[in-house]
Parts: sequence; C-alpha cells; structure tokens
Amino acid sequence: MWVAKIKFNSKGTLIGSRAEKYNLDIFGFPLSYVYEKKSVVVQVAGTVFGEEKDKKNFFEDIKKEKRAFNLEMNNNFIIGTIKEPIYTNCLYKKDIFHLSPAYISSKGYEIIEIGSFSRKLIINILKIFEKRYNAKLLSLQNKKLKSISVVKVHPDLTDKQKEAIELAIKKSYYRSPRKISVKELAKLSGSSFSTYQVHLRKAESKLIPYYFE
Repeated sequence: MWVAKIKFNSKGTLIGSRAEKYNLDIFGFPLSYVYEKKSVVVQVAGTVFGEEKDKKNFFEDIKKEKRAFNLEMNNNFIIGTIKEPIYTNCLYKKDIFHLSPAYISSKGYEIIEIGSFSRKLIINILKIFEKRYNAKLLSLQNKKLKSISVVKVHPDLTDKQKEAIELAIKKSYYRSPRKISVKELAKLSGSSFSTYQVHLRKAESKLIPYYFE
C-alpha cells in the first residue's frame, strides 16, 4: 500500500480555522461519509486539547456553522456531522484509507495520513490540496501496514491528570527529541515537580495500556 503524510494550511477549513482561532490542538477521524450534490457529508469524531474556556468557545462557535450539525461535546471528546466542499471527495473514496487521526494544529496547519493501493489517487489528492491549501507532501512510501490508529474514547482521568497530559502534549513533551522537561512542565502548571509528575505518570499509566491492550 502507498502511504502518504500530507501537511496543509487550515485557513478556510471548517474545523482547522477555529482550532487556530481558539488555540486548540485536535485529533479527528472520519467515521463515515456520503456524497450530496455540492458537498460530502462526513461523520467525524475527535479529541480536543486546550484550555477549558477555549474549548467551550470553539464548540459554541462551530455550532453556529450551517455546515456542522448534530454536534456533541463531552469534556474533550467531540462527535458530529460536517459538510465538506465537494472537491474533498478525492479524500473520501472507497480506495482511500484514513490510517490515523488527522492532526489539526493550533498553529494553523493540518497533517493527514492516508493510504491507497493506487499511487495515482494519492498524487491526485496532493495536487488538489496543493491548489486549495498550499499542501506539502511530507512522505510517500510503498509499504505493508502493521496497524492503523483510530479515535477511541479514553479511560476516565481525573481533572488534574487530564490537565497534566494535555499540557505535556501541547508543549511537545512527547515529540522526539523532547522540547521540554517534566520540571519545566510542572512550573508551567503551577504545581510542584513531584505533584505534577504523579498526575502525569498516573495519566500515562491509564492511557498507555488502554491503547495498546
């Protein structure tokens, strides 16, 4: 299978433009889709990371959008239906596989990972997104997949555990190489090092086995 990672500008997109506006990072996954005359209706689910007030403002804003409906948000999990422009039908085809949640960044860009047994279909998506969203191809490989990643409701975390792991994600703690230390994260959180570390480790101990069980 041909596997591609594509990065593109969020300006003008339904969710991505609001993620930048409210300083949120979102991981979203399309669950199903159907074509209409002038749009693609997509059921989506995702996890939203950011300040509580920003998440609330984001949700209130997107509910006003005519292209979004049947929306529901519970803590940082969101699910609903959106209408995408008809030219995005290149992304929603039976021969295109969505291999992991799209990363919608607070910095104004999105990254998608898609696969297809047809390299031509991947290149076609890239060309359309280059024209519409100044897209760039980050990688394109022909390889056999070992697994895929989809959105999954995570186990319950306490408020402190959720705050700790959200801060770690937002500040690139889990990137390689790491951009920040636990000590620095604790300072940003306003907690002592030992307190913050306990909350973070407990959150990790719940999440890691859950996703890899």
